[in-house]
Amino acid sequence: MAFNKKEFAASFLNQVSDNMSDMREEAKAFKQKQIEASERNKSLISTRTARASAAVSLGREALEYLPEGARSKGIIRTAMASGMTGVSELRDKLAKAHANAGLSAGEKLSINDVEAIINMPNIPDINSEYIDMPLEDFAKQTYGATAEAPEFKDDTNIVGRLFGFGAMDRAREQLGKTEYGNGMSVADINAASRLAEFNALIPNAVMSFSDIKTFSKTEAFTFAKDISEMYDDAKESKEARDEAEKAQQLLIQKAIDDGRKQSDVTTAEIIEARSIATEVYARGQVEDYVNLFADQYGAVGGFFNQQIAMNQIDKLMGDGYLDILKGKHGLDVKKSDSAAVTDGSKDSATEEAKMKELSYPPKEEQSNVTQPIADSLPDDKLRPGGAEDIGDFGNAKARIWDRKYGARYNPDGTPIIVEPRPTDPEATTMRLSGFSNREKSVNAIEEWDRKYKKTHNPDGTPMKLKGD
Repeated sequence: MAFNKKEFAASFLNQVSDNMSDMREEAKAFKQKQIEASERNKSLISTRTARASAAVSLGREALEYLPEGARSKGIIRTAMASGMTGVSELRDKLAKAHANAGLSAGEKLSINDVEAIINMPNIPDINSEYIDMPLEDFAKQTYGATAEAPEFKDDTNIVGRLFGFGAMDRAREQLGKTEYGNGMSVADINAASRLAEFNALIPNAVMSFSDIKTFSKTEAFTFAKDISEMYDDAKESKEARDEAEKAQQLLIQKAIDDGRKQSDVTTAEIIEARSIATEVYARGQVEDYVNLFADQYGAVGGFFNQQIAMNQIDKLMGDGYLDILKGKHGLDVKKSDSAAVTDGSKDSATEEAKMKELSYPPKEEQSNVTQPIADSLPDDKLRPGGAEDIGDFGNAKARIWDRKYGARYNPDGTPIIVEPRPTDPEATTMRLSGFSNREKSVNAIEEWDRKYKKTHNPDGTPMKLKGD
């Protein structure tokens, strides 16, 4: 049978035409299917967008309670990344703490108050990219409300297009350019729908919250009664009498050193010296108890809002003491408060000055003491980054070094050598209170142990710990 060119050509063209039609129909069907899918997915994306918007709103509310800075931004983003309800819990905890602290709108919690409420072990590891990212974008990515589909571009030439080639790529390209709601294309909506409902941008982000212990009115009454009884008991104690006797002897010794006779010291002078010593001792005992409650409850626990407790502290310790205590716990001291210096507080200041004048150290010959020597750290264990300030989000390795070596070695590895441990069990030294800014006499050995026992040897050299 002879070859028929016309029949072959007709058959070929029909086949090509069928293939062209199939490719175009397939692309058309795919495009329609994607559009229909995006229509269904729009409600899902809308729900996620609403969730992201709510998170942003809660995050901004939380920021109103936090101090300014990158650390606060990191806290908000860590809360979002810690779970679906993280930022909501954070806002509620901060709002409660703000109210307990008696702060007005616009006033910020201190970072110490914030850290007493929340625990964020991974806060130093937050990528700066996320810190600087707009909160809206961070929330949308976290809650799966946004995505960018892969870009498609049809580069089929004109001849190829005539034969139907590239039809699917053209369909995908059109889907990526066709806006279908909220600034997202059909392809973007469908891509976002395939994301998980929650996507933690900060790996292993953890945020836990501490229950805020509240200082109630009932506890305030009990506290006021306790410090009053403690104050009275301390003034009548043997220890107070010992302090009074010591002050009397110091007064007499000072008079003799000034060229006076012991008989020249008047009864009034002795009574005053003994009274001051007794008062200072009693206040020192009360101070330890006050500090315990202030540390336990602080501003966020409402300790400073219970007026009956504050009034009793003022009565026993003076206005200046309470102002300093408030400042140490992140509360601004109002000008009206700091300016209100009563006669009692003036007397208190005078008493403290007189005690300092009396409590001079004895005149002793200083012995020649050889400075102890200790080895430096090896070069591979020096502080990462040297002595540079690491800030809130700096070198995590430097933070670890500080916790391990910071009390014993300088950043360059040289040892920190302190004074040797006292040997006289009766020796005393003066300790400056961090809250009252007053000095009080304490046992020298106990004070050394408090400051250095965990980090230094009795000769003052740093301890060699495991791993050094």
